[in-house]
Amino acid sequence: MGKKLWLLAVSFAFLTTPASGASVEDFYKGKTIRIVAGMAPGGATDTNARLLQKVLSKYIPGNPNVVVENKPGGGTMLAANTVYNTEAKDGTVIAAFNPDIVLSQAIGAPGVRFDGLEYQWIGSAVETSSMCAARTDSGVTRIEDTIGERGKELVVSSFGKGGPSHLPPVVFNATLGTKFKVVTGYEGGVPQRLAVKNKEVQGFCTTFQTLPSLAADLFEGPAACCKVLIITGSEVEDHPFLKGVPAAEKLVEKLGKGKDELAMLRAIQAVNRITRPMAVAPGVPKDRVQALRRAYDKAFTDPELRRAAEKMKMDLGPKTGEEVSRIVQELLKTPKPVLVWLTEVIK
Repeated sequence: MGKKLWLLAVSFAFLTTPASGASVEDFYKGKTIRIVAGMAPGGATDTNARLLQKVLSKYIPGNPNVVVENKPGGGTMLAANTVYNTEAKDGTVIAAFNPDIVLSQAIGAPGVRFDGLEYQWIGSAVETSSMCAARTDSGVTRIEDTIGERGKELVVSSFGKGGPSHLPPVVFNATLGTKFKVVTGYEGGVPQRLAVKNKEVQGFCTTFQTLPSLAADLFEGPAACCKVLIITGSEVEDHPFLKGVPAAEKLVEKLGKGKDELAMLRAIQAVNRITRPMAVAPGVPKDRVQALRRAYDKAFTDPELRRAAEKMKMDLGPKTGEEVSRIVQELLKTPKPVLVWLTEVIK
C-alpha cells in the first residue's frame, strides 16, 4: 500500500471510530435521554434536573429528547443504585442524586450498591452549605439554645438517613452538643417543609441554596415562620437569611472542641461542594461521557437556563465532571477514625 493510500485509510478509520463526534451524533439522533431524579417532584434535585432538561438537548450531538423521571427512595439512594446497576449503560440514562450518598459509601452504610470512584461524573450544579432552621415559635432563637445540659430539644423533619436533611442535625449533635431530634420518612423537600408549615415539627435542615429558590416564603414575607440557626463552613456568606448566624467550624473552635469534630464538619462540607451532581454508570462509552460533560458545561452558560434560574432565585456554581471526580476521591479518603465515628452518628 502506497503512503498516500495508507494515510487515507488511517484517516477514514479515525473518522469512523466510536470516539468521533459523528459516531456520538449518529447514536443520539432520535434517542431519548432519561434523567433519573432521586427525589419527588418539587425538590431541589428534581428542580435542577428540569432546569437542565429545557436546554441540554441542543448541546448534545444528535439533539436527543431529554426527559426527567422521578425515582424517590432512600434519600436518592434508589436512583443511584438503579442507574449504576440495572439501567442501560449506553449514555441514555443520567442519574441525579444527593452527593451525601457518596459519604454513605465511605462509612460503609447499608444499601449502597455503587462505587463513587467508578461512577462517571457529568458535573454538579452548585457549591453550598448545610444549614438548620427553626420555627420562630419553637422557643429556639439561636443555636446556643439547643446546646448543653439545659439545651432545648428541637424536632426537625428529614427525608432519609445520611442525606442533606438528616446529616447536618446529627453531625451538629455529635460535634457541638446540640439537641436536634430528627423525624425521618418524608418523601422529599416539599413534604419536609410542609411539615414545618403545618407545625408537625419545629424545624428542618437542608442545603442553604434550597432556601432562596424553594423555601423563601418560610423566611420572608407575610407567611414567614422560620429562622436559620447554623450553617456549615468556616465563613458565612452575605445573605439576609444568614444575618447573625454562626458558622459551624468557627463554633467548634469557640466551644473548645477537638480536631475530630472539625474533621467531621469538613467531611460533610466536602459533600456540599458538589451539590446536585449528575453521573452516568460505568460502562458508558468514553466518547459519549465526554459529549455529555461538554453539553452539561455549555448548558449552564445558556441564557434561557440562566434566566430561569434567576427567576427561581437559584444560585449556580457548576463544577465539571473532572472536578466532581476529584472531590469524590478526596471525600472517600477521609480519615478512618472520623468515618467510624460518623457511622455511629448516623445510626
